[in-house]
Amino acid sequence: MSTKITNDPNNADNKGPGIGEPFGEQSFEVLTEAPLPPVNEFVRFMKVFCRRKVVVFGLFLVLIVLVAAIFPNQLAPHDPLTINLLRTLEPPSADFLLGTDDLGRCTLSRIIHGSGLAMQVGVATVLVSSVIGTVLGLIAGFGGKFLEELIMRFTDAWISIPGMILIMLMAVILGRGVFGLVLAVALGGFPGYIRLVYGQVMTVKQNDYIMASISMGDSKMRIMFKHILPNCISPMIVTMTMGLGGGVMAEAGLSFIGLGLAPPTPAWGGMTDAGRAHLATLPWLSLAPGMAIVILVFGFNMVGDGIRDALDPKMRGTNN
Repeated sequence: MSTKITNDPNNADNKGPGIGEPFGEQSFEVLTEAPLPPVNEFVRFMKVFCRRKVVVFGLFLVLIVLVAAIFPNQLAPHDPLTINLLRTLEPPSADFLLGTDDLGRCTLSRIIHGSGLAMQVGVATVLVSSVIGTVLGLIAGFGGKFLEELIMRFTDAWISIPGMILIMLMAVILGRGVFGLVLAVALGGFPGYIRLVYGQVMTVKQNDYIMASISMGDSKMRIMFKHILPNCISPMIVTMTMGLGGGVMAEAGLSFIGLGLAPPTPAWGGMTDAGRAHLATLPWLSLAPGMAIVILVFGFNMVGDGIRDALDPKMRGTNN
């Protein structure tokens, strides 16, 4: 944007040219910066998130499983727990789209009802492990040298134990209920959040505004939750989204080896294990719940990739 200013000698308000300037009419332009249009952060986030088709496809898969988890009774054609010994091990038909198991239960109905359990366990394990890891990571990064060494060395020792073995051990100790399963998987995954938050704290606390808050006498709790924790939100969201798939896989693995949810609960891992005896003749008894696990984990991983790209300042700054 520019504004034209004219030096007219016939204008009474004009005092004439300056020293060294010729007489007569003169004009020059003053450049002014045009205001930038407002930026809608949500629109920009969705633009980057939906840029890759595989991310949109992954979100679509997650939404399908979520709908099945919210409305299982409306979508399932049969009761997942009803036993019908007269119709055991039937192949797919109009009545049973994915056949029946060795107790005559509808495989499709059990997969639909199992989606709610998979989502609940995945979300609960991520929430529990992230809360534990965030609190310990903040304390380690801002609680003094002694607490830092204690927590981080404990984290190193905990991570050195193979994850699946640790989860199996916890599942045996805590039992086969939903609470024990969630806690076992969460205890196997919280050290990763400790390291993530600790690294963010060690980076952020060197900034000038943190030093200013300390010099002004702000408490450590205020600094941690007002200044440091908000800077950890973006990487935490990405890690939690990726962790959803890991939680689903861990639950399915425990159910597959008999340490997860007890029958007759329609757990995908348990259904996959139950169908192994008929894998040669009725492969869909194992393949159908196995594909459900693959679909949900793939969807969570793709959504996590999309969120990571959308929260990356370099990606958000591009226009194409």
